[in-house]
Formats: sequence, structure tokens, C-alpha cells
Amino acid sequence: MNMKKNLLFAVCLLLMATACSTQNKSEENEVKAVRVTVAESVETEYHPVLNYSGTAEANRKVNLASSLPGRIEKIYYKKGDFVAQGAKIVELSDEMLIQAQVENEAIKKDYERLSRLKEKGSVSLMDYDHIKAKYEASEAKVKMLKKNTTITAPFSGILVDVFVEEGENYSFVPSVGTDLKIENGIVTLMQLNPLKVKIEVNEKELPLIHKGNEVEVIFDAYPEEKVIGKIHYISPVLSSVTRTSSVEVEIPNTSLKFKPGMFCRTSLELPAAKGVFVPINAIYRQPGTGDEFLFAVNDDNTVSRIQVKRGETVKDKIHIPEIAAGIRVVIDGKNKLDEGTLVEIVKE
Repeated sequence: MNMKKNLLFAVCLLLMATACSTQNKSEENEVKAVRVTVAESVETEYHPVLNYSGTAEANRKVNLASSLPGRIEKIYYKKGDFVAQGAKIVELSDEMLIQAQVENEAIKKDYERLSRLKEKGSVSLMDYDHIKAKYEASEAKVKMLKKNTTITAPFSGILVDVFVEEGENYSFVPSVGTDLKIENGIVTLMQLNPLKVKIEVNEKELPLIHKGNEVEVIFDAYPEEKVIGKIHYISPVLSSVTRTSSVEVEIPNTSLKFKPGMFCRTSLELPAAKGVFVPINAIYRQPGTGDEFLFAVNDDNTVSRIQVKRGETVKDKIHIPEIAAGIRVVIDGKNKLDEGTLVEIVKE
């Protein structure tokens, strides 16, 4: 009799334990449902924007020098001065020019005398041709020396460097410029208005840009000032290392506040297109990495983690090309979620 009572008691305990276990599991399942706020992805029209970093460069730059060594007699401008096109910048010693001019005068007289004798038939054609060639060579020598005793500006610009002082002898010894490039010359002239900004464009984006496209430029030195320039050159070849093409944007620089070497950011707005957007705060970045994700809510209220790349931002929404319109994405509660987590939507 006692054995039957003990057995009955044991069965009751087992049933109670099973019921408690089932209740605890049910409670655990309820705890796993994370309370979240969601929003729906929507398709809208926007203007895609291409963004690049760039570096300012002089529109034109030239190192001016003589093709012959000589003494620097006079420098008419200082560093930083504006020089008009055709203006004389440097004058070199002219001893060789004077000597060539004296020789030329003597040869010219012989040439004129033989020319008169040739008309009378009193001189052989060989002698005449010889003096004519000598005279023409003398004329060319004088012209060459004139060019190398005076240096003039081939275009209007700013004199940014002077490598030789007055009284020094100019030679062909190269020097190192401010950009660490080997340079050779007497002075450096730059055209700074307009200025050009050089950017590198990925080969996949080259079909989207064309000469004449307007580009917005913002320099880090003047973050509040936007400058509108235009693409005026697209390199016909790509770098085999970076697979990019060099593109030059011409910008106005009337105040000369923008300097060669300055860093800037450029943006090119493309024609209108349609894309799917979600609130910016739907983006979740995995700690310790640069990977970004969205959590999309499935029909059974579990979530799927989708890796995404940021697109254009329009106000408080961001373009996400990896998803379709009509997808519910988690806004609040993202840091408690993982793939397959059960959620409870408290606000939509």
C-alpha cells in the first residue's frame, strides 16, 4: 500500500516538474522577443552625386631659362609679382650677342657687295652662295642670342620662384622645387587664375562624366565657400595600377586665395534617378569593423541582417541599393539584434 502511495506521489512530482519546465520555456521564448521600432523603405527620385578628393594645381606652369649659360644682369620682378604676357622678366649678359652683331655687320657688307657683283656677272655663283649661306647663318645666330639674353613671359601669371640672383652666373645645374621635383631654370611663372583641380575617377564612373560638367569644389581651408567649376580635361588613358583616369576641373580664382597644393573635395551631381531610401539611423555598424548592416523584419517577426553600402543622403534618409521598396527595417533596438532574432514591433 505504501509502495503505491509513493509511486503515485512520484508521478505527481514528475507531472508538476514537466508543467513548470513547459512554463519556463514559454517564458524564455517571450523574453527573446526584442522590442523594436521599424520604418518602411521607400522608392523616391533623387540626384546621384559623385564625390572625389582633389588637389589644386596651377592652370599653367613654366620654368623659364636661357639655352646658354651667362650672367644675370637684371631681374625686373620679385617673387609674388604679377607679370603680363610679353613682359621682360630677366636680362642676361650680352657680350656674345654684341660680338655676333659685329660679325653680322661685316658679313652683311660682304654679302651686299657680292650681290651687286653677281648682278654684273663679275663673281662666280659658288662664291656668292658661300657668302649668302654665311650671312644667313650669322643672322640666325644673332636672333638666337637675342632670345637668350632676354627672358619674357609667355603668358600672364605670378612669378612664384627665382632660382638665380642678379650678378650670378646661370648654368644648367638642376634644383629641387617645393614639390620635391627636379627643376632647372632662372624663374618659375604660374597662371593661377583660373586654377585647375585634379581628381582621379574610377573607370566604372568614367561614362558618367563629360567635358563641361559642372563640379562643386570646397577647399578645406575655406569650408564655408563653394566654388563651381567645369571639367575641361579627361585623360584618354588610365593608370594600370589604380585603374583611374586623371580629370581636371577648371575653377575661377580671381582673388587668388586658392593656392596650388591645397586639398579640396569635389562633388558632381548626375541627372535624376530613382532609388530606395531608409532613415539614416537604420544603419548599424558592427563594432571594431567598417562593415555596415540593416536589420530587415521578416513575416514571422524574425530579422535578417543585410550588409549594405551607403549611397547618397537626402535630408534624414540614405540611399541603399541592396534592398527593395516596402521592406520593414529596424530603427531602434538594433544593438540587441542578430540574424534570426525574434522581435516585437512597438512602433512603425
